[in-house]
Amino acid sequence: QKALKYIATHVTEKLSTTDIANELGISRGYLSTRFKDVTGVSVTDYINVQKIREAKQLLKFSDKSLVAISNYLSFSSQSYFQNVFKSITGKTPTEYRKEKDV
Repeated sequence: QKALKYIATHVTEKLSTTDIANELGISRGYLSTRFKDVTGVSVTDYINVQKIREAKQLLKFSDKSLVAISNYLSFSSQSYFQNVFKSITGKTPTEYRKEKDV
């Protein structure tokens, strides 16, 4: 629960399993194993899903550019953001935004 809360409150920051584990005072390995046992997904996958959930809101309710959204959510690059978005949603961010405008 503490890890989920930490991720939720820091979703716009660059997050790593090491940072989260340090914040919780546990080892990275223990965090990774326990997190996957409890949630069924890896910490990294969970973080990406939460970031894309936030991106979908921004695409739907703002006119921020893809670069601005990518930077706001601390993705390493716009292309990485687009790849993660498509792998999770099945659509590119641009396709998603256009679909929501209809």
